[in-house]
Amino acid sequence: MKKILIIRMSSIGDIVLSTSFLQSVKTKFPDSKIDFLIKSEFADIMRHNPLIDDLITFKKIDGFRGLIGLGKSLRSNNYNIVYDIHSVFRTRVLSFFLKKRLFKQIKKPRLRRFLLFYSYQNFFEKNFSHIKMYHSLLDKTDSFPKTKLYLSNQEIEETKNYLLDNNIDQNYITIVPGAAWSQKQWSIDNYNNLIKRLMDSFDATIIILGATNDIICDQIIKHDRIVNLKDKTSLRMAMGILKSSQHTIGSDTGLLHISEALSTPVTMILGPTSLETGARIVLPESKIIENKSLWCRPCSQNGSRPCYRKEQYCMSEIDSEKVFEHVKRSLAL
Repeated sequence: MKKILIIRMSSIGDIVLSTSFLQSVKTKFPDSKIDFLIKSEFADIMRHNPLIDDLITFKKIDGFRGLIGLGKSLRSNNYNIVYDIHSVFRTRVLSFFLKKRLFKQIKKPRLRRFLLFYSYQNFFEKNFSHIKMYHSLLDKTDSFPKTKLYLSNQEIEETKNYLLDNNIDQNYITIVPGAAWSQKQWSIDNYNNLIKRLMDSFDATIIILGATNDIICDQIIKHDRIVNLKDKTSLRMAMGILKSSQHTIGSDTGLLHISEALSTPVTMILGPTSLETGARIVLPESKIIENKSLWCRPCSQNGSRPCYRKEQYCMSEIDSEKVFEHVKRSLAL
């Protein structure tokens, strides 16, 4: 039996995308034992995945000394293959503790990204994706599995009871208005206009999901059919809510990727990020809404680079009508 280690420590969206690669590894080596290395704060995403035998976590607070200890521990596991689909300083340190010929590491398109962000020259192939980049380690170029996450039956039941306790039936739409970087965040006016149209057109509750720092969630209009669950659920509970949702709307964030991995289609609003930076959908019912005509986008890998134009046109020129029309078509299917 082969012992395989897959390394993808962060972040949420990239971890979710890695589940496609995980499934391909299991298909190629069906009798293998697969371990998955991830940062401790993201470990809950991969809980209950039947393809993972051991979920190994690393605490960032442990620092370099903890990384060395982790490397020694991994060496004792005697892996036959190690797939590093993260390729950062930490994973390169770990590679010194593992046999080089067994350590397979992706090659990130760092030069192409630099040219794209700073000289606006796009040398990416049209079908580039992070999922395809991960699969390069398997010499696989097409027909990739969809992303997939798992919830236990108990978690599904707990989510159902939680929704009922909050007077929410199964007919709801989820909106994730926040983002790690404000440049990736659609305006509150657009979200409120969209929500009004959704409530006028559909007999559905609107659930708002967000973290502590997502101030925009508190700016959403108040209504008895709008339930703001900002900072009120665990990640696993949020996953349960997304799984039962009719549709999910938001920016290029981890929860949108999670939604698709739980088979709930999304409408993803893209501003400073793009397909080349990993902002990709996987379900045929999902759609990306973006302003493709701008020469200045994408401008950064994760949307962290401040906009230097007088207005952030990549977001301001996406009006609520465009988003509403897609959601309307999706819910009519």
